[in-house]
Order: sequence, then C-alpha cells, then structure tokens
Amino acid sequence: MIGIQVLAIIFALWMVYFSFLHFRRGEFTKIEFISWQILWVGLIAVVIYPRSVQFILTSFSISRTFDLVVVVAIVVLFGITFRNYVIVRRMEKRIEAFTREETLKTIEKR
Repeated sequence: MIGIQVLAIIFALWMVYFSFLHFRRGEFTKIEFISWQILWVGLIAVVIYPRSVQFILTSFSISRTFDLVVVVAIVVLFGITFRNYVIVRRMEKRIEAFTREETLKTIEKR
C-alpha cells in the first residue's frame, strides 16, 4: 500500500468516527448517518481493492482508480454545493419574510 492509500484510509476512518459523533449528538438523522457511512466505507473499499471498480473504469475509459475517485468527488461536491445554495436561498427568503412581518407589527403598534 502506498502512502496516499494509507492517508485515504485514515481520513475515511476519521470521517466515519465524526459521522458517528454527529449522529449521536442528534445533528444527523438516521438516513444521513447511513448515507455518510456508506460513502466512507465505500471509499475505504475502493482504496483497499482498487480493482473492484475496474468495470466502471473500462466503461467510462478512465485509466486509473484515483481518477475515478476524483471525478466522483467533484460530482458529489457540486451536488452538495447546489443543495447548500438552495437551502441558503430558502433561509434568506424566510428571514426576509419574518423581518418584514416583525417590522410591520412594530409599525402598527406605534
């Protein structure tokens, strides 16, 4: 095993632990926790057994397993970024509506 593989495994195990901590604190739902665990265990599996994804590599004409991991990571990051953007926009609209409502109430009291 080369150094980058060892680092990837240590990172994934660290994230498994942190996912568990967030679940125990009630910050993750059960589905979120299971999703993150599948992601981190999947990363460990791909790092330990890189030939297990050979069929995907040949299907998409990707030469190395690391390239596949990077491509998947970028796609996941774009998905998470989009989801965060949508959530932030919703929160902005809620805050704006709440602020208007409270301001109108304050004006009406005067």
